[in-house]
Amino acid sequence: MGGMLPDLEAKALAGDAEAQALLHFLRLLRRKEYQEARAYAEGFPEELRERLLAGLSLLEEAPERLEDPLFAAEREVLLGVRAVREGRREEAEARFQKALALDPHHHRALSNLGNLYLERGELEAALGLYQRALKLAPEDPLVHENLAALYKKKGDLDRMVAHMKQATRLKMRPPVSLDPLTGKPQRRPLHRRLPLWVWVFLLTLLAYLLLKKP
Repeated sequence: MGGMLPDLEAKALAGDAEAQALLHFLRLLRRKEYQEARAYAEGFPEELRERLLAGLSLLEEAPERLEDPLFAAEREVLLGVRAVREGRREEAEARFQKALALDPHHHRALSNLGNLYLERGELEAALGLYQRALKLAPEDPLVHENLAALYKKKGDLDRMVAHMKQATRLKMRPPVSLDPLTGKPQRRPLHRRLPLWVWVFLLTLLAYLLLKKP
């Protein structure tokens, strides 16, 4: 991304709607919500839409072939995770560091780098990375699970349990959509917030009232 992210942020602050939309697209990439990103990309003008959809396809199929700077940080994270799985820890660390140089807001890059430090026993360095990730993505259960694992190693059982409970609560909570311009959580429509049994009751009551009409 290089200078792309600061440029986008500056344009977004100046009120550029397309830059604001692209920043939201990047938030979806950071959370690895590719399906949501694909649906969101459909709202862009044709040329940009095709670029975004092509990038998403390569992310899922062959990230090593992806050269679009808009996807550069996410590409490095994916290739770093692959390197971890294949035992290439030094390469993985370099890729996570590169992802953060491209996109300092990429909380998964921070978490994955923290995991490498935790694995090496560098607990304070890992803690610093996890805390930065937590500030960026307080509602990501994996960040809390990482912190729970770290506090377990430190022997701080109270904090370990607190983060485990928070991770469980976040996993059980219905997904929250974000406003495309601000990135802040927005309330779901009423029909999506009400439980199914409430709708069954309301429909039954409506049918009863209709049938009772003379």
